[in-house]
Amino acid sequence: MRRIGSTPAERGSVGANNCPDVLEVEDGDFLVIGKLHLLTATEAERMKEVGASIGEDESVVLVPRDCILAAAKQLAAEGVAS
Repeated sequence: MRRIGSTPAERGSVGANNCPDVLEVEDGDFLVIGKLHLLTATEAERMKEVGASIGEDESVVLVPRDCILAAAKQLAAEGVAS
């Protein structure tokens, strides 16, 4: 397992309850740590409009922009992102 992007501390996190992260597991899939996000009615409607849905075995996780951008930057630099 390896971290993708910067560490939570590098992004300014100082508390144990504020540590969003992106990790790559051995098979190449990713684990994303964020906050459980309960969709508002407006968000649910917007998801439908763009053709997105949440499967029965899925959850919505809110990940701060800086965490995702740090991960995406590293993946793009490695040529992994498609």
